[in-house]
Amino acid sequence: MKKRLYHIDLLRFIAALYVLFYHYCFRGPSKDDLSVLHYAPLEDFSKYGYLGVDLFFIISGFVILMTALNSDITKFMISRFSRLYPAYWVCLTITAIVIFFYGAPELKLTLPETLFNLTMLNGFFGVPYVDGVYWSLLIELKFYILIGIILLFKSIKHIKLFGMVLLGIAVLQLLFPFKIAPFPIKVLYFMTFPEYSSYFIAGMFFFLIYKDGFQWKYLLAIISCYVVSLQYAFIRIDYLNEAYIHHFSYVSVTLFITVFYVLFYLISVEKLGILNRKYFLAIGGLTYPLYLIHQNVGYTIINHTSPFVNKWVLLTLLILFMLAASYAIHKLIEKPLGSYFRKKLTENRFVVSIQSKIKTNYTKI
Repeated sequence: MKKRLYHIDLLRFIAALYVLFYHYCFRGPSKDDLSVLHYAPLEDFSKYGYLGVDLFFIISGFVILMTALNSDITKFMISRFSRLYPAYWVCLTITAIVIFFYGAPELKLTLPETLFNLTMLNGFFGVPYVDGVYWSLLIELKFYILIGIILLFKSIKHIKLFGMVLLGIAVLQLLFPFKIAPFPIKVLYFMTFPEYSSYFIAGMFFFLIYKDGFQWKYLLAIISCYVVSLQYAFIRIDYLNEAYIHHFSYVSVTLFITVFYVLFYLISVEKLGILNRKYFLAIGGLTYPLYLIHQNVGYTIINHTSPFVNKWVLLTLLILFMLAASYAIHKLIEKPLGSYFRKKLTENRFVVSIQSKIKTNYTKI
């Protein structure tokens, strides 16, 4: 495999930071009174920060396919578990404690709801999230499940076909929306996340260009994903323009999504070498804990300290605090605990037995 792409770490960090600005400077004060402070000069910039999650999904498609190509179902599951859960458990626990003692009443969940959140499966059952940003983890889990099924049946060689089928389902929902679809199709839509699947698929085909070199069929698949991404993005704009008094521009959203696709194309054909610097790995490590912990904890800090601190000083100090907290979580918990789980699960007799049986079945096939 080729050298590590450190500029993806940079993009991941920028996406997380932009989501943070969206919540602190737009979402919080603009809807549901989650934050008491308004940052009017930053609102027009920050209101498009929700698109940082869209960029995350392209990154996931790229990186997960890179991981899956050299993996089997057990290795893949161990990798995803050890990557996702340690930081999630810690950030969720911190958030739940802060909300319990200091958070707004509308943010508080019952103890059973909070405990169910620890599984990360609550979104499948309609149980509220401890923090609203966790909604995207449900989408990620669905993607991992689909990739896991492909690995289980040793069908990774059909990943291109899988991508196009997934994209076809996304197009189907544009033609036959969820509300009017029969129940079996609704289940299909639920498990294949059509609103966002085009980003994952594009990420996969970007990786294939990176691995195999430029091919027109890959580029055509990416262009198809781009068109579908825009269609769903425009639908989301209609919703946002109803939910907020602010105007969301179709042109601005198109520009953002275009930039995402162009950047990843340049990465896949290795034209962004100037940004491929090892030191971006450090800030990339902050991304996941920063994303997980910043929203409700941040709102709570803002609401309790705003009477005593200048709002611009508070915003600056809060961002620095969140970066420092994310660094601590990454270094002291996420990395060591992730390595511990990876080692223990890899050596576990039950897991080894399952892996051996799966390999035996593969051989029989």
